[in-house]
Amino acid sequence: MKKFTTLTLITTIGITSIFFSHCGSITKKTLISTGLGCGAGLALGTIYDEAQRKKDSKDRRKDVFAIFKKKKEQNQGKIVGLATGCLSGLGVGLYLDLMYDDIQNQFGSKGIQLEKVPDEKGETKELLVKMDGDINFQLNSAELQGVAKENVSKLKEALEAYPETGVKIWGHTDKSGTRDYNEKLSFERAKSVANYLNLAPSRVVEIKGWAWDKPIDETGKSPANRRVEVRIVPLN
Repeated sequence: MKKFTTLTLITTIGITSIFFSHCGSITKKTLISTGLGCGAGLALGTIYDEAQRKKDSKDRRKDVFAIFKKKKEQNQGKIVGLATGCLSGLGVGLYLDLMYDDIQNQFGSKGIQLEKVPDEKGETKELLVKMDGDINFQLNSAELQGVAKENVSKLKEALEAYPETGVKIWGHTDKSGTRDYNEKLSFERAKSVANYLNLAPSRVVEIKGWAWDKPIDETGKSPANRRVEVRIVPLN
């Protein structure tokens, strides 16, 4: 057990900081359950680091995931999410790994899959969104249609539970037409998805049109190249 003389609670919904003095002895279990999801503004990682200072990092990850899974079961499989303050406490890799697990569980059967993109140390640095049918477009069009709209709506719902993440939105074209035309078209496709997601401007980290620079086939002429990619990244 650890003894804390002062805990600073950072609220997540505009409430001012609250200070609890002379909390007394608090068990690790209590700290974890209180901090899960950063409820009441508590950063789970910050508190948990104190309680786990001498534990191996692998054990820490295992325990956090176990608590997170239990929370999901209590919420009957719904999105659990992490409130503001969790990113700094948990660290980028663990925060995104929890998000990955949560969204895969909730939306995997509904057409949204995520792919972990590791950094040089093997830690997750961003999540690449994969969707059934992806976000594809008709020739010379930047208009979202049918399944693409449904997929983007599901993604928006998932992102709302993770306020400390942003998105990079990349538009692409096939290899037809002029370079100038395709640069503009790919950007308009990315912008179309950004508009439909309708996130706060601060959460849209990048909107970029790549034209045909990142094809998914050797020739770059497949209709599947007419697409938008969404990458979930931590907000600094």
